[in-house]
Amino acid sequence: MRYFVSLVQNEWMKVNSKRQVPYYYAFITVISLLLAVVMRFFIFKDQPYSFISFTSDVHFVSSALTSIFIMVVSAQIITDEYKDGTIKQILIRPASRTMVLMSKLVNIFLILLVVYMVTLFIGLTLGAIFFNIIPADVKLMQIVSDMALSLPNVLFYALVAFTTAVLTHSLGLSITIPIILKWVLGSSIVFLSSKSWYKFLIFPNLDWKPYFTGDTLPFKGASFGYSITIYAIYMIVLLGISIVVFKKRDVQ
Repeated sequence: MRYFVSLVQNEWMKVNSKRQVPYYYAFITVISLLLAVVMRFFIFKDQPYSFISFTSDVHFVSSALTSIFIMVVSAQIITDEYKDGTIKQILIRPASRTMVLMSKLVNIFLILLVVYMVTLFIGLTLGAIFFNIIPADVKLMQIVSDMALSLPNVLFYALVAFTTAVLTHSLGLSITIPIILKWVLGSSIVFLSSKSWYKFLIFPNLDWKPYFTGDTLPFKGASFGYSITIYAIYMIVLLGISIVVFKKRDVQ
C-alpha cells in the first residue's frame, strides 16, 4: 500500500511539473474574473446579485472546460510516457503494470477533485469581492451537490480517453474520441429514447441528478440503482480492456 501511495505521489508531481494543472487554475481564474466584471458592471449593474449565485454561474461556465481538461490529462498521462520514453523506467520498477495504471487513475480522480475545489474557491472569492453577500435562491450545498453529481459523467469520459490512450498511444485520438462521444453521440442519442435497448446505453445513465432533484427521468422505469449498475459495468469493461492491453503489450 505504501508503494502504491508513492506511485500516486510520483504521478502527481509529474503532472504538476509539466504545469498543465497550475496553468488550468490560472485559466479558470481569468475566465471567472472576466465573468465577474461583465456581470457586475453590465448585467447586474443596478440589481442585487448574490456571490453564491455567481459561484454557481462559475461552476456552470467552467464545467464543460473542466470536462475537456480532464480528458486531456487522462490521455496525456499515458501518451506522454511513450512520447518521452519514460514508460520503460516505470515498468522496470517492482510495481505491477496493473498497479501503475491504478496509480494513474487515482491521480486523475485527485486532480478532478482539486480542480473542483479550486473552482469553488475562485467563485466564492471573486463573488465576495464583486457582489453582495446576500441570501440567494442557490445554496452553497446545492453547488457542491451539483459538482458531486457531475463526477460520474466526467470520470466516464476521462476513462474513455485513458483507455483509448492505452490502445493507440495517440494523444489526438484519445482526446477526439471522448469529445465526439460526449457532445455528438451523447447529445443526439436521446432521439432514440423510444427504443427498448436505449436504457442499456451508458449515455442516459450518466446523469444522476434527476434521482435527487425530482426532474424528468432519463427513460421510463429509470432508477438510481439501475443507472449505477449500468455505469459500473461500462467502467469495469473499459478498465479491464486497459489493464489487459497494458499488461500484454510489449514496450519497445
